[in-house]
Amino acid sequence: MDKKYALIFAFLIAGLIASNVFIFKSLPAQAQNRESVVISRIIDGDTLKLEDGRTIRLLNVNSPEKGAIGSNLSSEFLKQFENKSVQIEITGADKYQRNLARIYTPDYINLILVEQGLASKFLVQEDELSEFSKAEESAIKNSLGIWKKSEFFNCLDSSIDKINEKVIIKNSCPEINFNKWFLKDESRKTYIFGNISFEKIILHSGEGDNNSTDIFWDEGNVWNNDRDSLYLFDSEGGIVDYETYGY
Repeated sequence: MDKKYALIFAFLIAGLIASNVFIFKSLPAQAQNRESVVISRIIDGDTLKLEDGRTIRLLNVNSPEKGAIGSNLSSEFLKQFENKSVQIEITGADKYQRNLARIYTPDYINLILVEQGLASKFLVQEDELSEFSKAEESAIKNSLGIWKKSEFFNCLDSSIDKINEKVIIKNSCPEINFNKWFLKDESRKTYIFGNISFEKIILHSGEGDNNSTDIFWDEGNVWNNDRDSLYLFDSEGGIVDYETYGY
């Protein structure tokens, strides 16, 4: 090959390599860290098993416990991906040594679960706080999935005092019996109300004796200092009130 053409060819090859390196570096870090895997089995609404034996816990989301209202919605959605290839991005492990991961099909499945009301947001990563919060808020507003609105929606107003570990609940609707209503945080900590009625009540996370103005959870610390959410449901599982902070 003529030296002149050889030199031109070498420059072209170098240029192609450089451009590919630039494109790769320009890709989001998430895309660079993805790997292709096959899902072998859906364990529940936020946990699955891979063909290679690894257990995956979906990042940023929390589905209702088995047996709870709407607990089957997320798992049924995920079953469409059994025995299929997807991409995952593992970010670490939880206390049960399950791999925490985002899943792409190429759609971002973790976010879709929240957008469609199939799961709630949970321990959301810093760079995804806004999109997951907005997705959940929209799902609640539109009564999607697990967020079916109660007939008492807008009757109650709740405010969280995270420092003093208490929730102030005000009721503007008459003649509501709160028996078997329940309140929970972003995790699985849940308080079930007894046979009471009130216009205003203070729910304390700690121990104490219930009276006409104060009730006690006996749960210890419930509300995170950085961010958390409160969900209040009626006895039928309909969402009544929703409060969040830190997002």
